Amino acid sequence: MRPTPPPPWLGILVALLFITLETLFTLPVHTFTRESTPSVIYLLGVVLVSVVWGLWLGVATALASVVAFVSFFVRPISNLADSDVRDVTPIVVFVSVAVVVSALANQSRMRAAQAQESDLTADLARLLLDTDDVAAALPAVSQKITQALDLPVVVIEPGLGPPPEETVPDEFAADGVAREGVRRTTFPLRHDGTLLGTLRVPDGVPDRQVLRLQQRVIPPLASLLHAARERGAMVNALAENGEELRARAAQQAALRRVATLVARAVNPAEVFHAVTTEVSRLLDNRHTTLLHFEPDDTVTIVSTNQPGLMALPHDRWRTAASGNGHGENASVAEMVRRTGQAARTDSYADKSGPGNACRLALGIEAAVAVPIVVENRLWGTLTVTSAQPEPLPPDAETRITDFTDLAATAIANADSRAQLVASRARIATAADDARQRIERDLHDGAQQQLIAISLNLRAAEEADVSPEQLRAHMAQAATSLSGVMADLRELARGIHPAVLGAGGLAPALKALARRSAIPVRLRVHTDHRPPTPVEVAAYYVVSESLTNAAKHSQASVVDVSVTTQSDVLELAIHDDGVGGADPARGSGLTGLQDRVEALGGHLAISSPLNAGTSLLVTIPTRTGKPAADLGHVPAPR
Repeated sequence: MRPTPPPPWLGILVALLFITLETLFTLPVHTFTRESTPSVIYLLGVVLVSVVWGLWLGVATALASVVAFVSFFVRPISNLADSDVRDVTPIVVFVSVAVVVSALANQSRMRAAQAQESDLTADLARLLLDTDDVAAALPAVSQKITQALDLPVVVIEPGLGPPPEETVPDEFAADGVAREGVRRTTFPLRHDGTLLGTLRVPDGVPDRQVLRLQQRVIPPLASLLHAARERGAMVNALAENGEELRARAAQQAALRRVATLVARAVNPAEVFHAVTTEVSRLLDNRHTTLLHFEPDDTVTIVSTNQPGLMALPHDRWRTAASGNGHGENASVAEMVRRTGQAARTDSYADKSGPGNACRLALGIEAAVAVPIVVENRLWGTLTVTSAQPEPLPPDAETRITDFTDLAATAIANADSRAQLVASRARIATAADDARQRIERDLHDGAQQQLIAISLNLRAAEEADVSPEQLRAHMAQAATSLSGVMADLRELARGIHPAVLGAGGLAPALKALARRSAIPVRLRVHTDHRPPTPVEVAAYYVVSESLTNAAKHSQASVVDVSVTTQSDVLELAIHDDGVGGADPARGSGLTGLQDRVEALGGHLAISSPLNAGTSLLVTIPTRTGKPAADLGHVPAPR
């Protein structure tokens, strides 16, 4: 099926030839068949003409076939108006079927044309998008269009060209060889207003093919040219940025190696060594040092590949040795410690100060330092130095930061593991101490009293006494038993306050406030009763805080506030004492902190000298919801 039909005059001749042959064939057949049956034979010509030449010539062939059939096999056309409806019906049916068949054939030809155009577009895409040189592929593209559309010749030229459809004399020939006197039609290939090239065809191409070329080929060709040029530009950009991409790939590989060590929870020293090694490799093997800021204003060399410092790991030295700690002569490590931000010095040539001799001895000409922050706390810095008299790359800080984040994660993980081990040890010790205390209290108190009561009752049983004396012995035993019951109640109150289980947190805290040796201002505002573990933790925090205040704070009053909001219980305690409280000295708050954190809560203490002690506790009241997920908890003031 040809998408482009042959000339119309050829279609007319073919239609007349088919009608003649069909009429001659029908004459002998008509004698032996029903009157309207031979009309079906004329559909053969209608179908053929419709498929090849289109709808209108097919309809014309159908009408001419009707005229021939009526004239030769029905009756003269002049008498057709007087015929019965039954004579006209086959003719109407034939015409209708012929028109439908012509329409279907025409639709098939259009589908074939669309399929051919799709194939052409796919071929052009392969030619233009599979090459790095678009101009070199244009002759093949021109040949493909010429063959697909059955044109004399098509030429595509890159760059500027004449206006659309302008006919100009030019050198042009079907064989591609320059000729004079041949005229051609030019189509600009534009995309978003940008002229990408021109497509030229010779004059004399049928208007139908020119229109098809303009509507169905030029737009996708322009888009493909644009895509090919964009692809070429992208390939060139990738080639130009290849070094940067390789550097990024190397950095990602290095980060994966360090991250693997962090995920495996290896010794932090191994992670530190990997960090300094990988950063040094990424920054052209420059010397890298990882420092830890100590509380006494010294730094510890944790890991380094600096030749002059490799003998000093884990030794402390003051940052002032590298500079005066202030101004432009300070070392990058000291600048990081002072500001908490990344710092760099592009040249030490004009620097002075105590640390300059050390820098000269180490051959340091420039340096960059990036902070290592662990849980919002400045832990140390990663420093990269250069022995060359030019600054380090401008993106050095950004590239180093990814590694300092991994180092901070390793440090935080190690700290968390150490704290977890210590917390477990404290919990086990506290449980053992509690069991020993209960055993001692029972042995020294209730058990001794019960033994004495038992001995007195046996003595009364064996003695020959009067009823009055026996009643006196029984009364004494009852009094002793009341004392034992009181001691047991007091012991049970230390294990779990009865008032807490019966009335809740507010009555239990009021009982603590009444028994406190220091006046207590208590405020409790809760919209619901928290779970029992939360109440117990809050109760013991208040109890321990009041005990510590009475023993150490010299306070005149203690303020206790309890509120619940957003599924969090907040407990704030403040006294006006001398301050200076340190949980590490065994105040009992360490065990309470373990209890609070076991519930997903947070305990913070602030105790500056001569400013009292403040305690802020937040505990989630929903099971499995850490307090950190419920909002930021400010440190107590």
